[in-house]
Amino acid sequence: MKVANRYKWLLPPIFFIGFAALFHFWSSNIVDLDSFYYIRQSWLLRTNGLFDVTFPWAQFSVIKLFSASLWYGFAFLLVPFTLIGNLFIGIKIAGVIFTAAALFSFYWVMNRHQFRWPFLWPLLLFFSVPNVLAQFLMVRPQIVSLALVPILFSLLIMGSWPGIAFASFGIAWAHLNFAWLPALIFAVVATAQFFTYGRSRWKELVYKGGAILGGLLLGWALRPNPFGALRLFYVQVIQQVFQKQGGLPLLFGKENLPLKFTALFQNFSPFLILLGGAIFIFWFQMWKHKPVSQDQKIVLWSSAALAIIFFIFTMLVARRAYNFWAEFGIIFVAAVFSYCISSNSSHKPIAQSSATMLAIIFVFMIFYSGSKGVAAIGKDGYKPTELQEAALWLRDNSQSGEIVFNLHWPDFSALFFWNQKNYYISGLDPIFQYEYSPSLYWKFHYLATDVVTKKTCGAIACTRDMLEDTYGVLKKDFQAKYVLLTKMENPAVRQFLEGDSHFEKKFETNFEAIYLIK
Repeated sequence: MKVANRYKWLLPPIFFIGFAALFHFWSSNIVDLDSFYYIRQSWLLRTNGLFDVTFPWAQFSVIKLFSASLWYGFAFLLVPFTLIGNLFIGIKIAGVIFTAAALFSFYWVMNRHQFRWPFLWPLLLFFSVPNVLAQFLMVRPQIVSLALVPILFSLLIMGSWPGIAFASFGIAWAHLNFAWLPALIFAVVATAQFFTYGRSRWKELVYKGGAILGGLLLGWALRPNPFGALRLFYVQVIQQVFQKQGGLPLLFGKENLPLKFTALFQNFSPFLILLGGAIFIFWFQMWKHKPVSQDQKIVLWSSAALAIIFFIFTMLVARRAYNFWAEFGIIFVAAVFSYCISSNSSHKPIAQSSATMLAIIFVFMIFYSGSKGVAAIGKDGYKPTELQEAALWLRDNSQSGEIVFNLHWPDFSALFFWNQKNYYISGLDPIFQYEYSPSLYWKFHYLATDVVTKKTCGAIACTRDMLEDTYGVLKKDFQAKYVLLTKMENPAVRQFLEGDSHFEKKFETNFEAIYLIK
């Protein structure tokens, strides 16, 4: 018994590792195409040097121009997984570790705040929405933020400044795009603390704010070329928001677009019901002036406020915010259940009814989100051989540094994974290509969207006299040697290339085709 008690702290991490492994190895596919890019970038750090972030592979992108990385910390953390001979297996094992860490960190916060059934809430978060389940299984920098955000929230309520600084550092270092997150969370928690305690703890808030700032500055500075990374941050976070709100029809990734109401009600309905019930109970209890401790009041108000803020972000700015909406929504639900219902013996019937409803919703979420998530990985996930044939043909039949005009920009990650010998037109995010040269971007855009074939144009609104010969644009403006297209994405461009003598088809699969530009 003594030995068992001594090592019982190992049970939660072992459980979450096993749980994560079950989902990651359920299918041979991976959830996200960009995982190919991140593991290969880490491999380059290991082979070329940990401070080498030059990136010529995206030739017409400010990533090449600024020679910096927004995701340097995440690539650094992935380096040990590149020691595995098969990098695809490295992606899988890294996924298990990062998913387990994110779930365990949530469990740690639930336990730290004395929520009832601390094992329940990480699983409820995982199964809350099919979209969130998929995010937990992605090997991307966002998973680090999913792990550190609840820890930072907890430490801001009751914790010391070193832990706050470390969590802030980790978020900014792994994914500089999310450097604003710790500042937002601090602002909300500090506001709740101020209204709860008044001015009596102003010094504590100053220390915590300083820890946030110090952690963020270190997370930004401890990377090669931090000023180049800051310029990339401005492009992808600030500039992209302006361009979207201005209605510029760029090729945005889905995660950077607002969530549609149809998707909200289709995938988020059980979570909305759960969250709505918690809000009603919380309002009712506060109206009845139910006594809770000062720290409990801060947890309730700040988690509710942050859930609302990230819901607004999800619907109006970018759907990627639903991860944090779900995290703070589940924290709020757990706090309401633990502080407003279960802790009061006079509410025993209400507690029993609430527990029953929670169990019903949880079981439904397991089957609904779990089945949809597993089906999506099997059907829509990416195979270990994604674009392997095309990329290896280019590697074996081209000269080093020759440029491939890849019309489907998301294909870059898999192409780069298999073939670092060639350079490519676009990848990671079209906003980087647009900021490099708006004129070149539009010439690419109209071909990529299959709108034009023989002629293209370097402006958002084209007149007849602005049209340019596609062959000349590819040859002179982009200096491309090959065109690679996905047949389903570009049937019109494919037909044009097949019928023009300036292009010669050199390789073809059921899905892709490669043409030599003569």
